[in-house]
Amino acid sequence: MALSSDFINAVDSHDNIMTRIMLKDSMLVDLTLKQFQERLAYAERKMSDLYDDHDGEVFTSDIIAWNQELLDQQMVKVVGNFSRERVAFLKKLVRNVYAQKAQEADREEFVEKHKNSSFGATQVGVGLAVGGVTVAAAGILFSSHPVAWALTGLGIAAVGGVIIVKNK
Repeated sequence: MALSSDFINAVDSHDNIMTRIMLKDSMLVDLTLKQFQERLAYAERKMSDLYDDHDGEVFTSDIIAWNQELLDQQMVKVVGNFSRERVAFLKKLVRNVYAQKAQEADREEFVEKHKNSSFGATQVGVGLAVGGVTVAAAGILFSSHPVAWALTGLGIAAVGGVIIVKNK
């Protein structure tokens, strides 16, 4: 990913508020947080005053309370108190609140990275085939439900085989 000229200008002109706003917003634009990490690394190199001392707020570890309302509150607070602690909490909060979308983003990134690589797809297929056979064998040998494990393992192996064949 390339840094936008607007972000580079905000950092280079030491505009803390704009830099922080663009950093926090990038967490929501790219749920893999790669854009955020790239921007953060650039800002850290260029701005010695990027981070604030933490204001002492104690963040809840109760994941049940991690919701959109809390995320919105923290997105506002991080602009005024851009502490390492708040940024770390915010990253976890974003990934939790948008867990399903984050998983989809991760999956899309993986597919995009490997879509032109039949070798990568073949490796996945081989991995599934070997894994499926292993599950089937272990289920037959060690399970009280060997038929169920054998069928599950063989199903996984079959998926791997299909992937291998489609990529040949």
